[in-house]
Amino acid sequence: MGRLTVYIACAASFSIGLFFIFVWAPHPWGWQGFDVYYDLGRALARGEPFPTLDLPWGYAYYLAPFYRVFGDRPWIPLVVQAGLNALMPLLVYEFARREFDDRVAVVAALLTGFLSFNTVYASTQSSDALCNIIFIAAVALFGPARRRGGLPAAAAAGALFGIAAQFRPNLILIPLLLAAFLMLERPTLARATQAGVLLAASTAVLMPWVMRSYRLTGEVMPTSTHGGLQLWYGTLQTGPYLKSRAYNPRAVFETGSFPYTSLDRAPLVVTGRIADCAATPAALAVVYWTDRDAARRRVEPRWPERRAFLAELPPSPAPTTVHFYVDGVTPSREAAPYVFFISADHLGDIDRHGDVLDVFDLVRLLRHLAWHEAVPRAEALDFDGDGRLSEADARLAADLLLAHAVPPRPATGPASVEAGPASAALRLGDGSSLRVPRAWSGRITDVDVSGEAAASILHATAPFALLQAERAAPPVAGGCAPLENVEVNAPYYRQQPHEMRRYTALAVDNIRRDPRAYVASVVYRALRVFFIEGSDDPNTTQQFTGGSRVYRLAYAASTAIFVLFVTGVWAAWRRGAAIALPLLLILYIPATLAFVLTNMRYSITVQPLLFMFVASTLVTGMEATGRWPRRGPTSDAPALRHAGKRTAPRP
Repeated sequence: MGRLTVYIACAASFSIGLFFIFVWAPHPWGWQGFDVYYDLGRALARGEPFPTLDLPWGYAYYLAPFYRVFGDRPWIPLVVQAGLNALMPLLVYEFARREFDDRVAVVAALLTGFLSFNTVYASTQSSDALCNIIFIAAVALFGPARRRGGLPAAAAAGALFGIAAQFRPNLILIPLLLAAFLMLERPTLARATQAGVLLAASTAVLMPWVMRSYRLTGEVMPTSTHGGLQLWYGTLQTGPYLKSRAYNPRAVFETGSFPYTSLDRAPLVVTGRIADCAATPAALAVVYWTDRDAARRRVEPRWPERRAFLAELPPSPAPTTVHFYVDGVTPSREAAPYVFFISADHLGDIDRHGDVLDVFDLVRLLRHLAWHEAVPRAEALDFDGDGRLSEADARLAADLLLAHAVPPRPATGPASVEAGPASAALRLGDGSSLRVPRAWSGRITDVDVSGEAAASILHATAPFALLQAERAAPPVAGGCAPLENVEVNAPYYRQQPHEMRRYTALAVDNIRRDPRAYVASVVYRALRVFFIEGSDDPNTTQQFTGGSRVYRLAYAASTAIFVLFVTGVWAAWRRGAAIALPLLLILYIPATLAFVLTNMRYSITVQPLLFMFVASTLVTGMEATGRWPRRGPTSDAPALRHAGKRTAPRP
């Protein structure tokens, strides 16, 4: 056994990768992959800017040169990807022979070449495949740099770790972890210098993304905005929904109940389009005012496209209510302006002045009907005009909100109010409902929302001025509305940072409601991240032809790998291996991901390190049974080194 075996493992990895690309792959995504990288890569190849903050840009920029040079031929970057993945056994061998021993290194290389799940991802356009190669290359560089004190190798490892974080943001703390590891292992000036070089190199690689994000948003964001969504998903996957968030009714709160933003230090971006049925106006302006400053101001828009306009309104502190209309078209909505809110309260009633009809008004109506609570600005909710608030007003309010939902929904038919000592509910004609508890914190997440029509009401608003205008002059069906798609902060660099904040607020609210269930889910996911667990439910796992068989096989394989890994930790320690570094990197994955939504895909980053411990189990077992003769450490099979000194293996 030796390097020839390692090269055979590399060849096997490449051959399996080509088989998965051109013959058959045990995944349902085909060449195009998932996470829209196929579209992003082609867009960059056409010269378009990177259009999101929600995904890191590393993999898209890997794909773009291939599409620019070779056209729309996804198999070309996949073959290169499979070729790079074929280097993984060699990288594993180089690292493992120093930290473990030569026999373990060879077996780990074989396992990586023939069994690595990364080879599956290398056959589709997924950021995981390339990220995992970069990560293991960085680990392989860090090992000798740590032992020999080499600054160039430390800089190269830091740069690669920084690049890896542009593929998988959860890896961003790895350089900090390894810098601390260097200092704890041997707190010397030389180690401090090495740690500083490692951190500086990784930071330098991350800076272009940070600078771009700051230029677009005014916020310092070292990684993508996707973490907020993943955290919220993790808090949905608790309790009875531990294995699937798809059926958790709290998912209905994903979208807010108001048109609002929590970004109060950035200009508001008003966008819209002149309808094809309307003439292009000679002059256009967005006229706005706020509840802090009633003076009306005009902003001339830009025209990024022929009939599409964009205007930036100056920043306003939270909380602020902004009113605006578009001057230069008829009707301009001057008498019934658009209403937009700036607020950091993601779950409460931010309509401080009662400018819009919203779900909170409906909640107040229900509480008034059930328990005779006072309703501020009650006259605005007296929709039937009989001088009192009644069940008829609740039904009319629901119908108005449905009519102004996006997309509009017709009235559901007869609705009824049910009141009891503990809760009050509005039941709609389609069977959906809104149930309000009597003990209410003021958060919309206290309301039970069931059914599609009720969900539409939850997310709908209608300015009272617009409702009055529509009563005075009902809109004519089939008429030409001159404006289309008028929105505030629709561009991704405004929408995605705000959504990150909203998802985080929703996650905190979910945790507050049942912290024990959330802690239990974190513990579950800390182990679950190492296993593939299939399901016949299409809302839980991806379904594809032969998927059930693939999932069963993958579950058995991932379970066996994990069991052998756990055994291998003890076996490697007994063999005198330097287990601290690889074990620390393995534990980093559940430590940084268990509190968010996760699956086995995320642990493939460290699967080659798991294979080293699996190899320790296998080699130790073969030596114990006499299949391989026992041997002490040699120059090719170093045992544990600490502070540059060799330590004999444990008896």
